[in-house]
Amino acid sequence: MVQDSGSGWKVSADTHKEMMLALYFRDLAAIEPLGTPCLAPLSPKVKPAAASELADHSAGELRQEWQSWWESIISNTHPVIDIHAEPDFADFSDSPSLQHLLRAHYGNAYTWTQNRLGEYQEFCLDNTKERLALVAQLFAERELEGKNVSDLHLKLVELPLAERRAWFVEPDTVILSQDLMRDATLFRSYLQPIIDMLT
Repeated sequence: MVQDSGSGWKVSADTHKEMMLALYFRDLAAIEPLGTPCLAPLSPKVKPAAASELADHSAGELRQEWQSWWESIISNTHPVIDIHAEPDFADFSDSPSLQHLLRAHYGNAYTWTQNRLGEYQEFCLDNTKERLALVAQLFAERELEGKNVSDLHLKLVELPLAERRAWFVEPDTVILSQDLMRDATLFRSYLQPIIDMLT
């Protein structure tokens, strides 16, 4: 995790293992999410290899079960998968289609996720100062405009997404492609309106 703070404000940036894992299964089974935020596909691309395993009725059931899982992750409620080599899927007993998908493909999902976590650590080593400086500048500009930024904690969740953009999740979280900050102008174009809205 990366953190920075100023006169009452704080920003933290980290990746999210369970979000990454859930998105892997979304892409693997070609699940079309129902709600928001509707995030871009993962990068590197996950082939929709499990989509052909699903019958029409189980595909609809899986979509609803995955959506419930995703919403629980976004709102920090259970069930939660502890990301390790041999998880217990008992928490998914009321989601049989999702549980079956997790059991059948967890090994590959775990390996894929671990590889991305390693890449994220390297990304942080290379880009921490630059992205914190960009965010700090946005907060400083709001302070110069006379806006109150105290008691604001902005949480950035950086994921390996194929599209360089950001998605706001109430009340104070921004999910973004970890490549977004490589383009300072684009990064600013997404983050500035969010910070403006929160101050």
